[in-house]
Amino acid sequence: MKHIIFIFGTLFLLNSCNTNNDGYKISGKINGAKGKVIYLASSNITDSVKINDDNIFEFTGKITEPDFFNLYFDKTNPILLFVDSIDKINVEADASNFAQNYKVTGSVTSEQIMQLQQKLNTTFNEVQKLYKETVLTADSAHIDSIRTVFTNESNALVENHRKEIFDFIKKNPSSFACLTALYQAFDSRSPVFNYDFDAPYYNLIDSALMVKYPNSKHAKEFHSQIVEIKQQLNREEMMGNEIREGMEAPDFEVPLTNGTPIKLSSFRGNYVLLDFWASWCSPCRQENPNVVIAFNKFQKKGFRVFQVSLDKEKDAWLSAINKDGLGQWKHGSDLQFWNCAPAKLYAVQSIPSNFLIDPKGKIIAKNLRGQQLIDVLSNIYNK
Repeated sequence: MKHIIFIFGTLFLLNSCNTNNDGYKISGKINGAKGKVIYLASSNITDSVKINDDNIFEFTGKITEPDFFNLYFDKTNPILLFVDSIDKINVEADASNFAQNYKVTGSVTSEQIMQLQQKLNTTFNEVQKLYKETVLTADSAHIDSIRTVFTNESNALVENHRKEIFDFIKKNPSSFACLTALYQAFDSRSPVFNYDFDAPYYNLIDSALMVKYPNSKHAKEFHSQIVEIKQQLNREEMMGNEIREGMEAPDFEVPLTNGTPIKLSSFRGNYVLLDFWASWCSPCRQENPNVVIAFNKFQKKGFRVFQVSLDKEKDAWLSAINKDGLGQWKHGSDLQFWNCAPAKLYAVQSIPSNFLIDPKGKIIAKNLRGQQLIDVLSNIYNK
């Protein structure tokens, strides 16, 4: 979908009944950090202390309602804490791997956040280890098949991680730690979750928070974001209905990777999947292995794939084609981002978006993903 982003900053405000208290205390021991300055910050509070000779630190303060705080030496590598107005939180860590391996007690939500982060770290390390053991050690003669093995096995690791997080959400839907799970990512381009694929869990959290914290500012803000996304999806669906199954696929011409123009109509005589995607689109990259599997399974029977990218940087586009092992079929792009002429012609409002076209040029299915694509092609070719 087109840049739907939840704003997850350092601050989440909740209502609290505690208005008179002695305040919070956040203390702990950071091995190897003697003499360093450590920071504690929310959106409107920033504090710092020097860690003493025993590697001990302590923060105290008062807040009128629970808040999310970042504890850090470096802003890019923080420990996220949920601090109630009277919490006494203890943190233990090492300076060398501060936010990757730490222990927190004194706050149930902070402990849940820690557990979720540790699950993410474990999965990331498993994927990295698999990459080193397969792709980095592969000889050039077998690199394509090794990449396919890595893609399949790493996808299985990520899917297992997703299931574990889904289990947590189902057991704790009204925990504000669930929100941190929704923003898990292996890097800036690889979020673990996406509303397009995981809407039931976003909606579950939204409903649970609104029931348990109906007056919470943050619950209301999250609810508003969900409502906005649903409205946008409805608008996109209405626009997408302009390209219907059963109609002739509108023809267009677009440059290939080498600049040579190609027409969609040149694929006439074969079933072709017209697939709109982009290198920067994480759901697209997650779906690419499924397209590869479908192509390898049915290409000898005449199945073709034509991917049109909404990229704007050619190097990024070509790199993604190579990394995802998509070089077996033709690729086109005018490098105009969301102004991509073919995408506008097909009323594409979110990606990935695809159209299955029969040998006579008629659209027979839309937005086939995963096993659904395999099933439809099996019905076509195994008649």
